[in-house]
Order: sequence, then structure tokens, then C-alpha cells
Amino acid sequence: MKENAEPASGGLLEAVNQDVAGLINHLRCSSAPDEVLADATRHIRQAMELLTPWLQEGDGWSTVSIANVMSGIPWREDDITSVMPYSPVSGKRNAIALPIKLWKVADNEVRGEAVFSSTYAGPPNAVHGGIIAAVFDEILAMANVISGNAGFTGTLTIKYHDKTPLNTPVELRGINVRQDGRKQLSRGEMRVNGKVTATAEGLFICAANTDR
Repeated sequence: MKENAEPASGGLLEAVNQDVAGLINHLRCSSAPDEVLADATRHIRQAMELLTPWLQEGDGWSTVSIANVMSGIPWREDDITSVMPYSPVSGKRNAIALPIKLWKVADNEVRGEAVFSSTYAGPPNAVHGGIIAAVFDEILAMANVISGNAGFTGTLTIKYHDKTPLNTPVELRGINVRQDGRKQLSRGEMRVNGKVTATAEGLFICAANTDR
């Protein structure tokens, strides 16, 4: 990475990532002829060349935390995923992140919403089951975070009650049900027009407290 570089504006960085997410969707759904794809490829490679000198890499970069270089990002109860901008599931600074938003409704419960484009298709006109699992992992983890006991995923069980449709508002819910020492039990559900399409139950393990 270039030295003495000014950090990117958060708003502009998020806007660029949103554009790249749009590009991914255009590629996913494209029926363009080879000459158009070749022209698009040239532009994409030019953008990559512009960005390459500014890559920030090295030990620990993939786990960059709010506690150090991002300490200026405030906690927002109306958008709790804002504190994880690089999350591959919900981060606004990660172009592959899913189009979800979560907010706090109680000390142990989060709600959210999402509209999944064809980028995330699995069965015909429906969201891929693996995408649904990733969303639940994030939802349940954030329910644990707001309850004061974040942890690592131990097990995650998904039940698919029906197809979760594309391009349709999906209601999200996660709740921290029980805490037993280092173990956290959380449950979640997805609804479309009031109908449950998928549910989840997760067991999360809090990191050991080395001070004890």
C-alpha cells in the first residue's frame, strides 16, 4: 500500500462497493455478446490496476476491528451491522455482502429486512439455501452481541419450510434465547408476507476469559 495515504471516505467507499455489487448482478444476469463482455473486461481491469497500489494487506488485516483503525464508527441501534463494515454477510464496505439490514428491538432481539436479487438465486425464483444459512449466522450472532455475550458459531441448524422468493421483502428475526456459561442458544426466522419460509437455531461459544 502507498505510504502516507489519506484514508478513504467511508461514504464514498460504501458507494463504490454498492456499484461493484451492482456490477456483479449485471454479470450474473447478462446475456451480452462477446464484444460487449470484452469491452467491459477492459474497464474492469483498468479499475483493478488503479486500486492495486492501494491494497492494504498483511497479518491481521482480514480481522480488522472497530477497536483500532475504525474506532470512529458509532454503534447504531437502528442499523447494528454498521459496526461490521467489512463483513462478507452484511458489510457496506464489502461488495459481496448480502442486502440485509438489522436493528435492535430488545436487549436480546434483533429484527431486519432484506430483498435478494438474482445474484443470490438457488432454486428457480428462490434464494439459495446456503445464502439463507449465512444470513441466519449473522442474525443470531448479532442477537448475541446485543445481549452482551458475543461468541463463535458452534452449530447452526436450518429448517427450510418453503422457498424464500427473490426480489421480495423478507422479514428477519433473531433472538438470544438462553445463556449457559460460555454457551449461547439463539433462534431466528425468515418470513415473507407473514409466512415462515425458514427457521434457525444456533449454539454459540463465547471465548474463554483468560483473566479467570
